[in-house]
Amino acid sequence: MLTTTLTQWQIFNAVIDHGGYLQASEKLNRSHSSLHHAVQKLQGQLGVKLLTVEGKQVKLTAIGEVMRRRSLRLIEDAQDLERLVGTARQGWETEITVAVEGVYPKDQLMAILTQFHEQGHGTRLKIESVILNGAVEAITRATADLVITPIVPQGYLGTPLMAVKMAPYAHKEHPLVTADVPVETGELHRNLQIVISDRTTQPLPTAIGWLKSEQRWTVSDFHQAREILLSKHGFCWLPAHIIREDIERGDLGLLNTRDKLELLVPLSLVIPSPEKIGPAGRLLADLFRKTATDSSL
Repeated sequence: MLTTTLTQWQIFNAVIDHGGYLQASEKLNRSHSSLHHAVQKLQGQLGVKLLTVEGKQVKLTAIGEVMRRRSLRLIEDAQDLERLVGTARQGWETEITVAVEGVYPKDQLMAILTQFHEQGHGTRLKIESVILNGAVEAITRATADLVITPIVPQGYLGTPLMAVKMAPYAHKEHPLVTADVPVETGELHRNLQIVISDRTTQPLPTAIGWLKSEQRWTVSDFHQAREILLSKHGFCWLPAHIIREDIERGDLGLLNTRDKLELLVPLSLVIPSPEKIGPAGRLLADLFRKTATDSSL
């Protein structure tokens, strides 16, 4: 059975923090004797000596040092609980789920998450990476509170955020990259294409990019596609920001096509159930909107 109280541990730590009973009594606006009694009672309940007084100096015993570290964590946890109750009273959600399309720039996402961490009153975030119809399912099934999606399903409204530019890339040694003469679009038919497709229960899965190549390998995310390209197989439509380091090192290159192929993937913010969103959800949505840009990436 618990015999000690949070107040006792707070007094014990105050005596240490302020260098003695007299100094702590002034800070806490309590009598010297009441603090001394509280610490003595705490030691008696535990059956161990936590601190000693040498002249005017208060020193921790070996077990006292251990208990101080543990009790400071206890006090911090109690303060977090009180803050959580306070934010709950104000309507702040305890947790928010956000589904983010895989092409959304990671540096912008991290900037948004950093700001939310500073302003979010301790609300937890569950972040899910989705592709195409994965975002649509998160909206229609309301499995996420906020969704960054390239497709706004019928019956829902979205806030346009940005358009992400995608282009066909391959390994630097791939013939489509090293070709001296620009490659005709028709030539792509005879080359292996790596396709990123969603993993959903939708009857007609959607894939990203031009889909006329006779040879295709289908993967579930951009990172798998990148690994295949680095192994010198195929070409793939990718946003440059995902493979920026590979491009800068010269490992991956843009296909040398006559038509300078590229496509734009529009991204929108959709809130499937606006009536269920509280202050934390509105804050996160505002951060996504503020970070939005009209320029293509």
